[in-house]
Amino acid sequence: MGYNVYMTKAGFALQAKLFAQGGELEITRVEVGSGILSEDTDWRTLAGLVESRATAASTAPVRRDCTVSLEIEYRSDLDGGVEEPFQINEFGVFALGAEGEEALILYGDLSDCPDTAVPLKYGGCVRRYPVLMVIGPDAGAKLDYPAGAWVTHQELAEAVANHDADPKAHPYLLGLYAGLDARLALIELMYNTDVSGNPFTVTFESLTGLVCTGVWNAALGRLEF
Repeated sequence: MGYNVYMTKAGFALQAKLFAQGGELEITRVEVGSGILSEDTDWRTLAGLVESRATAASTAPVRRDCTVSLEIEYRSDLDGGVEEPFQINEFGVFALGAEGEEALILYGDLSDCPDTAVPLKYGGCVRRYPVLMVIGPDAGAKLDYPAGAWVTHQELAEAVANHDADPKAHPYLLGLYAGLDARLALIELMYNTDVSGNPFTVTFESLTGLVCTGVWNAALGRLEF
């Protein structure tokens, strides 16, 4: 996958400050979005994403000589996730700028090879984007926002699979399935049974006029033994 990462004017100003005065790179937040830069947009002047869609996270920045590396990660479970899929065309890294106020310092353009953000209800996803930037040799690196719990893609997939296998999970879908199964069983009974007397049909949507043994499950419209 190919993508471009640009340092904004605010990022260059922060770089100059760190080079001259030392200090720490303090990331405040990370976002992903679905916007696409227009041809006449100067990415150096950007103050935010074109169309921000969700919160992302990052690893703690690691400094080696004059470079800082980190990895942007979008997970479907961050901040409650999103309800509908969207194309990840951009990401932004915000930090305390040269003047001490939050500013967009890095902008990632993913529009040539976008990823799809998949909501948890459709299985979820994890998307990662490595970033390498050069700063002053006396600068430190610091993560200054809560990234939340980190999991690998495999761990997330296993968690979703375990959730789906839980017999108590998805009660609404289970109720729909039980109703469909009951209707199908009734159709099979009606057409696969040789009836020579007066036919009748009994359901357990209510117990009115019925005498039966068992525990009545009103939600699923059935007797349980």
